[in-house]
Amino acid sequence: MKSIYKIRESNNKIVVIDYSEEPNVAHIEERKKVNEFDYVEGTIEEILLNEVKVLFRNQQLKSALNIEVEHDFPLFKIHFELEGNSQYIPDNDQEKSIEIKGGCYNFFFLPSVKGTLSYNSDTRKSVEIFFTEAYLKKIFKEHFDEVSTDFGIALNRNISFLMFEDSQPIPASLSLIINDIINCSYDKDIKQVYVESKINEIFSFLFSEIKNRNKSKPALIKKNEYNQILEAERIITANLKTPPTIEQLSKLIGINQYKLKTQFKLVFKEPIFSYISSLRMEKAKKMLLEKNLTVSEVAYAIGYKNPQHFTAAFKKKFNYLPSSLKQKQILVTNL
Repeated sequence: MKSIYKIRESNNKIVVIDYSEEPNVAHIEERKKVNEFDYVEGTIEEILLNEVKVLFRNQQLKSALNIEVEHDFPLFKIHFELEGNSQYIPDNDQEKSIEIKGGCYNFFFLPSVKGTLSYNSDTRKSVEIFFTEAYLKKIFKEHFDEVSTDFGIALNRNISFLMFEDSQPIPASLSLIINDIINCSYDKDIKQVYVESKINEIFSFLFSEIKNRNKSKPALIKKNEYNQILEAERIITANLKTPPTIEQLSKLIGINQYKLKTQFKLVFKEPIFSYISSLRMEKAKKMLLEKNLTVSEVAYAIGYKNPQHFTAAFKKKFNYLPSSLKQKQILVTNL
């Protein structure tokens, strides 16, 4: 599997990166690269498994960046753009362009890749999962044809597939899985099993979504209303400790309460209060893992007045107590 990247630096010098990699590794491998170029600084971390690679990107761009790219293999990818903006424009205008904005994701298959990658934000953070057809068929076995639906049809016809024409906001349920992968601190052998299980969770979610959307005609949202729903989500995320009420939120974004509730659920796959709870639990889990805080301190930090109520909500979400997570973290730290 070979890739060629061409980058024009500020002095008009063209840097050519010729990159080759085999998808088969016997055991988990982890790599970390530090970028120190004229155009970008930061890190890229990779987890390599058999037929799958997880890439974590944390970069600061000094200016807008355009990269000519060409692969000699078909591209299977799930892309989560946590911050920033990513765009691929193929040289062949008959092929599909892909843009993924900050906080959004997409799942796609491109039989051939030859075009331009564009990044126009100061900061980029992303989680990108690359895999092969063989990996998918391995995890779904004899059920692959049944579960793959539209994706399977595109694969058989060797034509491009995008789960979404316009990349969608990352659901809280997927954010939880992504954070589980990012924060995994197990030793290598255990980590391989754990990360593979989380990747399989992501595929289960995606194929379930693809299959379900074929059962009923999706409701359409006007572009301006869709943007209002995204603004509502941004307000919620920025005020997670004390989120606005439905009434307050509807006034802030200029949409009636009924539309706000129904369209928010349509975009983010769960009701507003459930979404707030999911985000709070996600933040709490991250704080328990990364900060030296008690369960009560975390409860107060995410907006709970009663730590017991927080503990009950956490256990309902993750099926274990927050105190047991702290204990596990202490054990891992002391190994």
